[in-house]
Amino acid sequence: MAKVRSRPKLNLRARSIGKIDVKEFFTADEQSGDKTVTIEGSNLKLTNLDKVYWPDEGYTKFDLLKYYYTIADTILPYLKDRPLILKRYPNGIEGEMFYQHNLESPPEFLDYHQRIDSDGKLITYAIANDLISLLYVVNLGTITQNPWFSRTQSSSNPDFFAFDLDPMEKATFDQVKKIALEVKKMLDELGLKGYPKTSGSSGIHIYVPIKSEYTYGDIVPFAKKIATEVAERNPSDATVRRMVRDRKGTQVYVDYLQNIEGKSLAAPYSVREKPHAMASAPLEWKEINKKLTLEQFTMKTMPARIKKKGDLFAEVLKKRQSLASAMKKLRSF
Repeated sequence: MAKVRSRPKLNLRARSIGKIDVKEFFTADEQSGDKTVTIEGSNLKLTNLDKVYWPDEGYTKFDLLKYYYTIADTILPYLKDRPLILKRYPNGIEGEMFYQHNLESPPEFLDYHQRIDSDGKLITYAIANDLISLLYVVNLGTITQNPWFSRTQSSSNPDFFAFDLDPMEKATFDQVKKIALEVKKMLDELGLKGYPKTSGSSGIHIYVPIKSEYTYGDIVPFAKKIATEVAERNPSDATVRRMVRDRKGTQVYVDYLQNIEGKSLAAPYSVREKPHAMASAPLEWKEINKKLTLEQFTMKTMPARIKKKGDLFAEVLKKRQSLASAMKKLRSF
């Protein structure tokens, strides 16, 4: 049985000597070494702040922490109550990466979700429900935030599903944009609304919010049917072939398999472990045009975009679509 720990109410105390209030800490342009900050009465040690994470740009771990601090109010709703898969780069994007699902000794302030895996092992997943928890996982070297598609309250029932449009080595971003619009067209035919964002890497993600009454087992074949229809309508540009050897180098892979339980995609507004510190940017559909590039959305440009555009993905957390009619229509394709 899954177990969830929610953090108890904090016992607010005057900050200790040598500790820095988090707001004061992030007013600086740079920090070095290790520092301990106080957040709502709790202490968090942030380490190796001047370690360079993006060598070409010179961006440091502090720069990454400051970005997430700056956009915390925007990204936290997409992480709330969702177990995280930690993809850690403790030495920056050119260092060794490893995945971490299990936290053996989570700090007292951190909420978590526990479940027994297929091997009978108890796994403790971190949950970033607040600022201190977000900064904690980022301090571990987690550049990108990868939450589940479901919340702890109904962990087997996602409240959105998604398509990951991933170009093969010879495919262009123009093809990705074309297929994104083809997915939108398909969703329109089914009476569903999807919301696009850049992946922050090389492709586009399209999220479809739904009522959390369907299991992952319900969603995967449904998403597969949509992806397959898109690929069949656009055989030169798209494929759903699972094995890389079966795809053409000039095609866009319409990946529906990220909807399998336990998998994840980069959360909106997440920084990616890519050159320029690109970020996953929610888009308006009208922005998917010839001018759109991935490089225009980075750790440095995203805060200003949020200030100008607001949260373009907000409806993903509010809109709850039934799939009954769409499933019926899809059977006639």
